[in-house]
Amino acid sequence: MAAPTDHDPAFDDLSRELYWAQERASRARMDTAEVRDRLHDLSMQMRADEKVIIPQGEGNLASTSRWRRQIKYRLFRVARPISWRYDRLIADHAELTTSLAERLMAAEAELARLRAAVEPDTDGADVDVDAAPKDPA
Repeated sequence: MAAPTDHDPAFDDLSRELYWAQERASRARMDTAEVRDRLHDLSMQMRADEKVIIPQGEGNLASTSRWRRQIKYRLFRVARPISWRYDRLIADHAELTTSLAERLMAAEAELARLRAAVEPDTDGADVDVDAAPKDPA
């Protein structure tokens, strides 16, 4: 059996169906770590796309007729230098947002530590929030 290529219509159809069949988590239900991971994946995909002429999964180039597919391909090749810049900008934005998500995760961990330090104290005594958390073991 021959290896599938980017121009094999059956491979393209199967890839498209698999992409849309993936289970997607609701963004409202994602925690900060999942958001960070998705942003990291997006930035890596954009970095990969900025280095190739035809990005992976470019569905706008598909057509059943050969001449339409060739025309679309040629128009895409002419306009591709414009979109390369946006691939880079989107990747930069995703990387900056990933770093913000990492900082948010650190802030959430610090907030949880401070809440744990304050919660057990019910009599209003002073609590040392700079103290390291106690090891439960």
